[in-house]
Amino acid sequence: MEHSCTDPAPWLNACTQVQAVIHLAGRAHQADKNLPNALQTYRRANVEPTRALACAARQAGVNRLLFLSSVAVYGCNSTAAPFTENSPTKPVDPYAISKLEAERLLLQEMEISPMEVCIVRPPLVHGPGVKGNMLTLLNLVCRGLPLPLGAIRNRRSLVGIGNLSTFLTHAAGHPQATGKILLVADAQEVSTPELIATIARELGQKPRLLHLPPGLLRSVSTLLGKREAYNKVGGDFRIDPSLSYRQLDWHPPEDLSTGIAAMCAWYKENRGRQAT
Repeated sequence: MEHSCTDPAPWLNACTQVQAVIHLAGRAHQADKNLPNALQTYRRANVEPTRALACAARQAGVNRLLFLSSVAVYGCNSTAAPFTENSPTKPVDPYAISKLEAERLLLQEMEISPMEVCIVRPPLVHGPGVKGNMLTLLNLVCRGLPLPLGAIRNRRSLVGIGNLSTFLTHAAGHPQATGKILLVADAQEVSTPELIATIARELGQKPRLLHLPPGLLRSVSTLLGKREAYNKVGGDFRIDPSLSYRQLDWHPPEDLSTGIAAMCAWYKENRGRQAT
């Protein structure tokens, strides 16, 4: 069902005789986050349809609504300690703000109705069909372009689409997920150079990594107004989902390298047909 309707009525039939709804739809990977009306645009896409879906689900007697949010609600980068479910939220762009507003809307909904709500915050997702920044990185590595990221020593959390899918299905029916904010990630963290090297190997390319000082890259990106873009490839973004895993008695079944291999196999098969 593909629309961004803000009226609950069109959603009602889809929610009838359904025990759980997993809400994945939303606006992301857009290049319009810096436009003057960007926040209103993201609210129309991510907040208002969520309100309508929650209303329809409640009317239809849905037991649980699980909402796929994002770790972007924590901000751009983690500090020395990884983010946890209880870390303070500091969204910095319209996408993240709209995701956090949708979360709060749903948690308020649970307070006034018997419908259970669960929030899941994943990091960057990798796997077949990937879009956004990860697809851009695949294209760059495939073209053999030199990337000045070899000296970066960061750590980032990712999640494979296989792990994310099984976690969402598990959480949708688990009694301990009620009212919870949950994190999910692959068991292994990765640095940007490690990720590039792995992708290059899977694509049959030699990783072309230039060892420029990270301080210089930060300064240049700031001068060019691209500091946010640098933070996404050069900064740390670590999350600790161990509490969520203990509460739901779950562990990622797929390791990071397996997920990256599946993504690269998909890319090689579909190369040239993806949008950059």
